[in-house]
Amino acid sequence: MKLNALLASFAIVAAGFAAPAMANTIGTITVSDQEWSYVAEYCEDLDGLSVSDAFDTEPSAVAELSTPNVNLASISQSDCQNAGLI
Repeated sequence: MKLNALLASFAIVAAGFAAPAMANTIGTITVSDQEWSYVAEYCEDLDGLSVSDAFDTEPSAVAELSTPNVNLASISQSDCQNAGLI
């Protein structure tokens, strides 16, 4: 009984260390949790714009610096809708 409890506790601890950082996907881009808030904010900026206005919208300099692994300008309004952000 004690051996099972000991093994179960090791399995729980090992699973906690082995769990990778969660990532989200928008369009074909994988976004880390740290960068996701900037993607969501960019999508909110696109929300309600016409398609042509959304195409011309550029992400802020702060958002671009905060998301070095994601090209925010490549995210479309429809990508935001499909991801459930707008």
